[in-house]
Amino acid sequence: MVAPAETKRILITVKTYPNPSSTYEETVCTAGIDLETGQFIRLYPVRFRDLDYDKSFSKWDIVEAEVRHKGSDGRGDTYTPSPDSIKVVGHVDTGSRRHPDWKERNTLVLPLVSTLEELVAKANKKECSLGVVRLCADVKFTAEPDDDEWTDDQKAILSREHLFGRPRTPLEKVPWKFHFSFKCSDECSGHRLQVFDWEAYQLYRQQAVKKGAEQAVKDVLFKYNEQMGFARRDLHLFVGTHFLRQEQFTGIGVYYPPRVLAE
Repeated sequence: MVAPAETKRILITVKTYPNPSSTYEETVCTAGIDLETGQFIRLYPVRFRDLDYDKSFSKWDIVEAEVRHKGSDGRGDTYTPSPDSIKVVGHVDTGSRRHPDWKERNTLVLPLVSTLEELVAKANKKECSLGVVRLCADVKFTAEPDDDEWTDDQKAILSREHLFGRPRTPLEKVPWKFHFSFKCSDECSGHRLQVFDWEAYQLYRQQAVKKGAEQAVKDVLFKYNEQMGFARRDLHLFVGTHFLRQEQFTGIGVYYPPRVLAE
């Protein structure tokens, strides 16, 4: 039975780097806050690079879309959007560099903060698959080498997409895996989560073109450990589970209001 369509207004807080999908060819993990309920919602699938220009959206945009609950997913907070219905209807900004103002974002995000242990317990009971965690201590962002080519299966998916889909630039494989290590409470023994945040991957790609691959990864580490580091920012990690691993969380986005404003 097909779920009824609903129109929702969603503040987009998460976009991950595109990934080949055997079912949907290429998808971006997209999530945000349902502005009616104040709770997290996942939009899946979103073939982001196939969206028309006027349907494309950025993090912290408010979008309005017709969605249907994706019951086959198994994660109760997953909805499938109708691409043609997507409209950008607003944006939640943070002021200027001289006069930053994160109050509006904080009002929406901070009430949802949890520990990773609490989220895992809820995921085990099928009560959630998305959340946001405050990074409280022992915070470090790291990079480790990854394959510099897609697998043969992934190449086949991307080739199929190129033949039958809208022409686009081939999806670049970033040859690094990024992780955050952290504690999320005084009682926490520590976590290490892989991070798929769009911004980290895009920064690497941009800097690799300008400065080369070796300097590019150094620039990513500098941004996440220094410019957005724990000493300067009240760091949080948006987390979510995978369809095939619904009790295992990964990092899907970073929230980093200035520490002085969050205290």
